[in-house]
Amino acid sequence: MDFLLGLLSRFTGNEELARLLFIAAIGLSTVLTAVALLLLVLGLQDPVQRRLALIKRGYAGTGAGQEAPGNLQLLLERIGQRFASTDQAHTSATQTLLTHAGYRSASAVQMYWAVRLMLPLLLVGVALLLLPMVKVSLAIGLLGVTLMAGIGWLIPAIYVGKRKQARQGRLRAAFPDALDLMVVCVESGLALPTTIERVAEEMSVSQVELAEELALVNAQIRAGITSTEALKQLAVRTGLEDIQGLVSLLAQSIRFGTSVADTLRIYADEFRDRRTQAAEEMGAKIGTKLIFPLIFCLWPSFFLVAIGPAMIGVFRAFGNM
Repeated sequence: MDFLLGLLSRFTGNEELARLLFIAAIGLSTVLTAVALLLLVLGLQDPVQRRLALIKRGYAGTGAGQEAPGNLQLLLERIGQRFASTDQAHTSATQTLLTHAGYRSASAVQMYWAVRLMLPLLLVGVALLLLPMVKVSLAIGLLGVTLMAGIGWLIPAIYVGKRKQARQGRLRAAFPDALDLMVVCVESGLALPTTIERVAEEMSVSQVELAEELALVNAQIRAGITSTEALKQLAVRTGLEDIQGLVSLLAQSIRFGTSVADTLRIYADEFRDRRTQAAEEMGAKIGTKLIFPLIFCLWPSFFLVAIGPAMIGVFRAFGNM
């Protein structure tokens, strides 16, 4: 409190005026916060408003395993709808990023922007509360508040990016097994939609994420979407170049009437070669990556053991002189 009063006194040059402004700011912020929370709670608890929000969200309430979203989720969706970007290209890029990270709900974009907007405000509020406890200068205080706001803005993006990389890594690791199973199923006489369904069932325990994606492809095919279009949407949802290459080969095979089994087998062989080359590339980089641990960790110890006794002897000799 004293720190904030000191800041206001520096700006106004009058201690009494600064105290009055400080009290007025606290009172106004308290009233506005109470009114905002009251309006939000009343709006969310009102059955009519809640029902309208659920209908807009696409929740019917009749599904057996479908659960109604909580008040916090609805609140984040409303905030995201208010402040989300209206640029279609930017929204599409954000939707693609969230889809690659595994967030496929209709309100994922709104909740993402709501979190990115609310988290900096929360961290700034925490920083302002902690500033009076730490005696720092005005410049350092403003720098700390700005830094907290930047961290709050970047944390959701970094988290989603890391989640996207982890999910794509798991899908990429599970893709070879799925490809081998597809080759076996197609060569045994199963059609492509039946093959995808069978592979999804077989991988539902070991590789849940890839099994869900393949099951979604099968559901789209059953709904009337062509196999080529469903596979293209699979490549868009996963964002993997390996699946994009498979989709292109299967689309050409279906278009020109060639054997799907031969296409899958050729791509499986190419994918094994590509995976071997990637492993060899990673192995070749080990020597370069080991330079830094050797320089900063092992070589100082080696020089200390090898040259240390000689240096001690030199110091003793010069000391006796």
